[in-house]
Formats: sequence, structure tokens, C-alpha cells
Amino acid sequence: MRKIQFILIYLILCACDKRPAMPGFDVLLKDSSTVLNTRQIPKGKPILLFYFSPDCEHCQTETTDLLLNIDSLKNVRMYFFTSDDFSRLKVYDKHYKIYNHPNIVLGRDYRNALANHFNILSPPFSALYNKNKKLVAVFAGETKVSDLMVHLKSLQ
Repeated sequence: MRKIQFILIYLILCACDKRPAMPGFDVLLKDSSTVLNTRQIPKGKPILLFYFSPDCEHCQTETTDLLLNIDSLKNVRMYFFTSDDFSRLKVYDKHYKIYNHPNIVLGRDYRNALANHFNILSPPFSALYNKNKKLVAVFAGETKVSDLMVHLKSLQ
């Protein structure tokens, strides 16, 4: 009987989860021909959407912090999106060696869907989702990994 009560309570709590789901939008990956729709991002791990501009100093600082702490973030799927040109995206990739990190995907938000969805005024901007693609937190402006970690620890 207790198992049934536990299952019912769990189902009620899940049904009451009113956190927004990740929006679906297309981005072009860094090869400039592959389209990724965010609906294709698999569930199962936390997801960080990071909106940046390659020339933004705050974006560069946040990228450096993310990469310095990559071992702590190895179980987070990270998607770095910009609306800037591919040429600038590729320079960013080469400079930070993003290509060395299999849990980071670079792409161009060519329709500005992420910026429009969250009404982003300027980068950097981060949206953290749980393993079920439900919004956990948003960060407008430069964010430290320690601030992300607080939310990531609450997901475990």
C-alpha cells in the first residue's frame, strides 16, 4: 500500500511541475550545413544553452571559466550558440579549442530564436535545463561556474 501511495504522490508532483520545457528551434552547426533542432537534444543529462558573441569580453571570460572547470561539467551537455557569422564562430572554436570537448556543441542561431525566446538584450546569457529538459535557471550576464554548480548539485 505504501508503494502505491509513493507512486501516486510522485505522479502528482511530476504533474505539478510547471517549469517551462526547452523551446524547439533550429541552429546550424559549425560545419554550416548540419541543422540541429533543440528537440533533438537527448534527455538524460542536464543541458546548458549558452548564448554568446565571439567578441564579447564577458562571453570570453565565461567561456574560459567553463573550460577551466570542464571536469566538473563533464556530465552536462553544453550548447554554445551565437547569431554571429560562421567565420567568427570558427575563430572562437579554434581559439578556445572547443572541438576538444565532446560535451560542447557549437552552432549558429541564424534566426535569433534563443534571443527572441528569452528576450535577451545582450550576451552572455545561459539557460540551464534538468535531465528532462525543464528549465531550472537562467543567467543574464557573465556567470561563474560556481553559480551554475549550485543549481547542478540540486539536480542530483
